[in-house]
Amino acid sequence: MADALLALERYKEALPLYERVDADEKGRPNITPGHPGRQMDISCLYWLLGDRQKAIAVMRDLVDGILNGSIQYSTDIAGGMTQGLLLSYMGATAQRLDQMAFALDYLRKRTRKYLPDSWPNPVARHYLGEISFGDLLAAATGQQELPQAVDVARAKLLSRRRLCVALFHDGVKSRIHGDEAGCLVRMRECHALENPLIEHEWYLARYECGQAGALA
Repeated sequence: MADALLALERYKEALPLYERVDADEKGRPNITPGHPGRQMDISCLYWLLGDRQKAIAVMRDLVDGILNGSIQYSTDIAGGMTQGLLLSYMGATAQRLDQMAFALDYLRKRTRKYLPDSWPNPVARHYLGEISFGDLLAAATGQQELPQAVDVARAKLLSRRRLCVALFHDGVKSRIHGDEAGCLVRMRECHALENPLIEHEWYLARYECGQAGALA
C-alpha cells in the first residue's frame, strides 16, 4: 500500500505506512540485526514533501550507520553505495556543500573496497570522473549510446532500473558543475522511462520535472 501511494504521489499518506513497516523490520533484532528498515524510503518521502533538512538528516544517518557498522544490510552489492549517491543528490540540490563533500568522499572510499563493475559502483566512478557517460551506459545496459541503451531498457527490467539510476545521477553531476539545463534534460530522460517501481531515482526525477514545470 505504501508503494502504491508513493506511485500515486500521495506522499503524506505513504509516509506513516513506511514508518510502520520500518518499525517492524527493525524490531526483529534476533532475525535481522543491523537492518536499516525503510529509512531510505522515508528520507526520500521527506524530500518529496519539501522537508529537505529532515531528508538529509535521515540519509546521513544511514551513511553513518554503514560506516560505524550499526547498519549491516545494504540495498546494493557495492556495500551501501546507493545511500551515498542519494546523499550527493540531496547535498547538491539543497546547496549543502558539507553533505555533498562528505558524500563524494564516502563514494570515493567505497569504490576502492568493491569490484569496479559491482552496481552501482560505476555510477560513483562516473561522479568521480573515473569513467565516461558512455561507459556508465554500457555498465547499465551494455550499450554506450543512449538511444540503444533506452531500447535495451524497454526490453529488460534490470537494465531499465540501472539506466534510470545512471541518467538521474548524470543529471546531478551536471548540477554539481553548474549546468542546470543539462541536469533537467537527464531528469526528463529518466522520468520518461517506464517506472521501474523500486528505484528512488525515478520518483525523484518525477519530482524534479514537476518542480521545473512549476517554475516555468
